[in-house]
Amino acid sequence: MVGVFGQMVSLAQANGPDVELIVSGTELYATYQTPEGFSVVYDEGQGLFCYAKLAQGKFLSTGVPVTASPPPEAARDAKESDDVRMHKIAERTAQMERRAQATNKERPQ
Repeated sequence: MVGVFGQMVSLAQANGPDVELIVSGTELYATYQTPEGFSVVYDEGQGLFCYAKLAQGKFLSTGVPVTASPPPEAARDAKESDDVRMHKIAERTAQMERRAQATNKERPQ
């Protein structure tokens, strides 16, 4: 498992220009922040990285792209709760295991 800790990375968006974000984490769980420290999530509906807000310990999209000014509810230097992080890690692990099993079934014996 490879980790990235506080690296500035240029990330593509489906409906916008590449954005420079600070990434921390692994393939199982990662967080994204603007250089100013605002938490960011990828909003699949918009195809853009958007500022995040915290709701019940979980990051949710504010719907405001990171190319705009942060909205008042944007979370700065925030972290998801331990329960939320553990749930996301478990989901990602299960997803990776399903892919590995599917790949193994496709290989000739």
